Amino acid sequence: MYQLIATLILVFGWPSASLAEDVWSFSIQPTESRFTVKVGKAGFLKAFGHEHLIEIHGIVGDIDWRPDSPEMSSIRIEIDANSLVVIDEGISDADKATVQAEMETTALDVTNYPKIVFVSKELSVSRGDGERKGNLKGELTLRGVTDEVKILLTLTVGEQELRAQGVFKIKGSDFGVPQIKAAGGSVKTKDELDLTFDLVARRK
Repeated sequence: MYQLIATLILVFGWPSASLAEDVWSFSIQPTESRFTVKVGKAGFLKAFGHEHLIEIHGIVGDIDWRPDSPEMSSIRIEIDANSLVVIDEGISDADKATVQAEMETTALDVTNYPKIVFVSKELSVSRGDGERKGNLKGELTLRGVTDEVKILLTLTVGEQELRAQGVFKIKGSDFGVPQIKAAGGSVKTKDELDLTFDLVARRK
């Protein structure tokens, strides 16, 4: 009996755990997902400046969910840097266009850095049905610079649909993003950015 098992292992190889483990592959749905960036204001005359709210539209990505080992799941997101749109309220269309141009040319430099990429490295979430809360660590590449980010995450996983909601902060200076200044530097954007997302993904 043992000789037969040994022969089968030699012929077919030892069963791989990765092959046996169930993996659910999802694709992020750009039109059903929402990703926003809030940019605060700083400086001596900050009361006269505006906070900026930016929507991200060009989101694509994949989520490989391992129901038996959630911590081994992975997420990869790619964003078209040119898809970020300023949606500030209470300012003129001309001012909004100016902020949009400054963001594209100065802050993001979309010509030289057309993609923003996130790749997960570590996931810890609660087990059970319904919402799973936890933390996600990964590498964000922005303006050609890669740095670690930490995300507070809520996951809702079904066999055909996955929803990922999260919040995190980054410092623009960590990625070489210059602060946009006005009024001779008396008003400028804050270095810290607040990011919020609500991503919908469907089974491939």
